[in-house]
Amino acid sequence: MPGLRRAGRVAGLSLSVSLLVILVLVGLGMAAPKGTDPFFYFALILFGGGAFGLLFAGVGALFARARTPTVPALDREFFAGVRRLVLAMWLCVVAADALGVLVVLAIRGGPPPLSAAMLILAFTVAAATVICAGVTSVVMRRLLPRG
Repeated sequence: MPGLRRAGRVAGLSLSVSLLVILVLVGLGMAAPKGTDPFFYFALILFGGGAFGLLFAGVGALFARARTPTVPALDREFFAGVRRLVLAMWLCVVAADALGVLVVLAIRGGPPPLSAAMLILAFTVAAATVICAGVTSVVMRRLLPRG
């Protein structure tokens, strides 16, 4: 299908953003000062869940791009599954990152206080995964044929 060539760009974007976010989250976890509230690490795990949701959406887009046409009924079923996958992963990313933001906001005043740079970076990676997952979902749902 000619329209699915653009799915490779979307897949590459979502895969690279998710891997970059995972690396940033690991760095944030290692750079956290000694005595940081343990719930901050839980928030990082939730942000990581959002990054893995984006990773799964990218893998689904990659599989859709690499799909070799077979029986039309099976193709429609496959593309409908990928459409549901990217939508579900976007909703999972939104839920995981929203929970992570709520946890970070809940521990904001805990001992020792988190630096502003760590908070900004944590919220930035959460926003990046939500935006990229939304873009992946919208673009893939427009590119893939309806079942």
